[in-house]
Amino acid sequence: MTSRLGLPISVRLYPGETAASYWARLCAANAIGEKDLWLALRREDRTLPIRVTPRSALWKIEALGGLPDGVLFREAGGRACGHGGATRQVECPSCRMIPAAVALCRRCAGGDQVTVARMHGPVCVRHRRWHGSGRDIPLPGRHKHLLAQRLLNGTLTLRGVPYRSPEVDAAAELLRLRNLEGGCAAELLDDEIPQFPRRIALTARLTDARLANVLMSQGLGGYALAMLFDRVVAAHSLGHRAVDGIFDSLRIQGRELWIGRSAVATQGGCVLTPAARRMLPRVKAIRAHVLNHRVELRSR
Repeated sequence: MTSRLGLPISVRLYPGETAASYWARLCAANAIGEKDLWLALRREDRTLPIRVTPRSALWKIEALGGLPDGVLFREAGGRACGHGGATRQVECPSCRMIPAAVALCRRCAGGDQVTVARMHGPVCVRHRRWHGSGRDIPLPGRHKHLLAQRLLNGTLTLRGVPYRSPEVDAAAELLRLRNLEGGCAAELLDDEIPQFPRRIALTARLTDARLANVLMSQGLGGYALAMLFDRVVAAHSLGHRAVDGIFDSLRIQGRELWIGRSAVATQGGCVLTPAARRMLPRVKAIRAHVLNHRVELRSR
């Protein structure tokens, strides 16, 4: 068998599908083991690695599946990056053009197990299903989850913030630290599905340009950052107007950081709230995570 001869059964390539996902489905449809087919390809081309590595033979897999030339290369993030250390954007840590692969909704995939590498959250808006973290379950009556997914698809995608990102991790950590003394049970705060809307909504606030411009100042000390994050998370629980009121007046004036109508010193200590005190050891790391999408891409 040669790679120029297509397999008897071809399968559909989904938008953004990874090479490994398409390879696995192609082998399953033709009832042939992935290792067996890979060994057949290696007999023809000894330059292929011994380990089954579909991304190393994209052009051969395209021929086996009857795909147009280059389509799998494009869908799998095969465009070359400009940083010199990696040949493809999906492998380059500086590009971050393509987020980590996620499972597609089973109903969208017609029951198949399909993984895609693109801006994609854990909620299928079309079928109202959660398909993240290895689960594929319906979301009846969860309107907030659909709104959060639309926020991911729209505003956060334009900002370059996917679901599995340091920015979302920062929002989850801030919510956990802020609510340790509240009425929420610990297991609820650690449950991804119920907390999804709150985390995404807070992520949208944390990546607001008005906040980012202040966070990028190197003159902010740990105490000022702790008070700032505490006030933002507290205002977020009150609604959009409360957050906008803080962001509109947020500024660094001299040696003071103005948060709403109050000011704290940019350097040195101050009286902290219980939540801000818990945030204090982590504020520098949280700031770095929040600003992840704002880092300038540089040649390595």
